[in-house]
Amino acid sequence: MPSELLISCQSIGKSYGAQTLFRDITLSFHAGERLGLIGPNGSGKSTLLKILAEVETPDAGQLARAGSTHLVYLPQEDVFPAGATVETALLEALPASHKDEGLNSIRDLIREMAFADLAQAVDTLSGGWRKRLAVMCALVRQPDLLLMDEPTNHLDLEGILWLEDLLKQARFAFVLVSHDRYFLENATNRIVELNRRYPDGYLRVEGSYSEFLQR
Repeated sequence: MPSELLISCQSIGKSYGAQTLFRDITLSFHAGERLGLIGPNGSGKSTLLKILAEVETPDAGQLARAGSTHLVYLPQEDVFPAGATVETALLEALPASHKDEGLNSIRDLIREMAFADLAQAVDTLSGGWRKRLAVMCALVRQPDLLLMDEPTNHLDLEGILWLEDLLKQARFAFVLVSHDRYFLENATNRIVELNRRYPDGYLRVEGSYSEFLQR
């Protein structure tokens, strides 16, 4: 039985001036999605992710989202409120339904983060720990579909393994842009490459990154 449809795009196209990034992209994303979005630089991976997140609008085509689908977008650059601490950043991310419970409602996630001090100022965190915090803030928002742009940026090996393990246990669907082939192999089970060399402008393969390479 097909899984629940979360979001779909039909004949999506996007250009900047005279440069066409992509055209006629038709894809559907379902519950249980574990998709890696790849392609050469300039192929429009980040732009397509922003279109899915409804941060940008396509020049052509249609985007349809199931009414109950909660999308959360994690951009490449991590942005936090000025003067935020780890604790206040998490509290800010909490859905309204969990505000009264505060950090108690996400104590398991906090334990997984392994932060030594919730009162630490975000501005003093390393790039890797800022990325961990950004990921956890996204999870706190309880996504049905999490859209991640280069989530391993700034993470060391320990951080990447932490993220891999987290995604393997995820109950939400996700789409991620990454150049890290080992991360793609371990975290995804479907690959889409944006590339003008393909007749349709992209190639979609059900399976791991190594299966994609064989295709």
